Amino acid sequence: MSRLNLYISAAVAASTGALFGYSVGFVGGLLVLPSFLRHFRLDVLPPNELARAQSLVVSSWIIGAFFGVPTGIPICSRFGRKACLIFSAALYVLGAALQVLDAGSALWLFEVGRFLNGYGVGAGTLVSPIYISEIATPSDRGILMSSFQVVIQGCAVVGFWGAYAANAAIADTSDLQWQVPVAVQLVPGILLLLGTLYIKETPHYLAAKDDLELVGGTLSWFRGLSPSDAAVKREAREISQSVLSGIRRQAIHKTHFLREALSNPIRKRLTVGVGLFVAQNMSGMNALNYYVAIIFLTAGFKSVSASLFLTGIFGLAKLVSALLFMFLCVRIYGNRFWLLWGTGICAISMFVLGYCAATMPEPSDDDSIPSVVRATLCVLSVYVYAVAFGVSSGPIAWNVCSEIFPSYINAKCCAVTTCTQWLFQIIVAAVTPILLASIGPMTFVFYGACNVIAMAFYYLCVPETRGVALGKEMSQVFGQDDRKDGESDGAVEEVEDADDDDDDDDETPLLATERKRRRSSIAIMV
Repeated sequence: MSRLNLYISAAVAASTGALFGYSVGFVGGLLVLPSFLRHFRLDVLPPNELARAQSLVVSSWIIGAFFGVPTGIPICSRFGRKACLIFSAALYVLGAALQVLDAGSALWLFEVGRFLNGYGVGAGTLVSPIYISEIATPSDRGILMSSFQVVIQGCAVVGFWGAYAANAAIADTSDLQWQVPVAVQLVPGILLLLGTLYIKETPHYLAAKDDLELVGGTLSWFRGLSPSDAAVKREAREISQSVLSGIRRQAIHKTHFLREALSNPIRKRLTVGVGLFVAQNMSGMNALNYYVAIIFLTAGFKSVSASLFLTGIFGLAKLVSALLFMFLCVRIYGNRFWLLWGTGICAISMFVLGYCAATMPEPSDDDSIPSVVRATLCVLSVYVYAVAFGVSSGPIAWNVCSEIFPSYINAKCCAVTTCTQWLFQIIVAAVTPILLASIGPMTFVFYGACNVIAMAFYYLCVPETRGVALGKEMSQVFGQDDRKDGESDGAVEEVEDADDDDDDDDETPLLATERKRRRSSIAIMV
């Protein structure tokens, strides 16, 4: 039997990336559409007030996403991963509907819609990686997790070109010019809601119900095997042991999350997860996302349409790199390789961009050969950066954070790392214009230096996790057995800590094969 159910379920969960990507992609073009400015009477505002109003439209979405992440924790833990996907899609659709609703020139209603929209996206970015990692096999997890990043970048491209097409095809006097790209948000949200009617809950969540038969039945649905298959029964038993032992461990020690997070077994993993998202955001990608069109204008591409076209190519470059990572990169080298090499190329690209922008000739010399060379280097450095980011920290931060935490504390730890991602998006969005105004092109040199620091962090702190099975093997990667300090050998322990004698009898053939193949990668962290 095929594993079609696994791939369809992963695709449904990854569609939260469509909510994320399209919202990021279309808003930049929306804010400059003449019909949008006219409808909300922004075209009569002074430049400072206009900038503030546009900033509120953008920031309301990011703030909503930031608060949506912790809201997803109790939903994931109490009602399930599938319930959190439904919650995410429902809020996103409600927010999109409020944005389309014609309430005269009331921009506040549009901003409320943006906030709810972002709230749903925040919950979605928490649950989607968790859902995919918990249903995937170790060999499939890399490519399935990468699909989340591919969907984000693909829908960001759709969002940008959608706003561009609306501007070109619909008259400035028609409200449809801004309402159509806004209404398109309803499509991925409704599709996600419909998709949740098909998918099943993850085996890890169901294991908390202490129903081995239910776990086995769901696992057989995902694996395309009979519920009576020996491999399904063994894997179901492993998952149940892992989850239930974690729950019992919490009950015995009654440990508060903060104390648990600061304990040695979890602290190392949280350091890696938080550090990955800090490094990802401080690499400068969001600075380019917000200001790449201005960079191209500064580089000498005076036509707004030419600058927007080059910006569209920038989006396509990110999509191509995401596809490249999904279908090629994850198959030939591990995460550490791509983090180190990709981030190194990002650093070089930022340094080149900063140099070219700083030494750009004055407008009177725009036709000189040095000006053409520097303008070309500016564009190429942006595109090279986009590709390098797309095969390194862009997808890998999401992949690693979804798989390194024990199942009993996974949702809370993922909430911490995902909140870090959104928090630093807010910081970068706020700091970048200040840096550009104060130090100009040196802003890109600053981000280049951040990439160099990130390389040191990756080399020293981030272990290789590609293909490592969730559970005991992940603990071995971090040089730990996940046992609490001072806990005796007879205490309750997770399946990660099970006796070696039991491993040979209870381990699934799939996990056994993966274990043999990965011994060398596990040694990296030890």
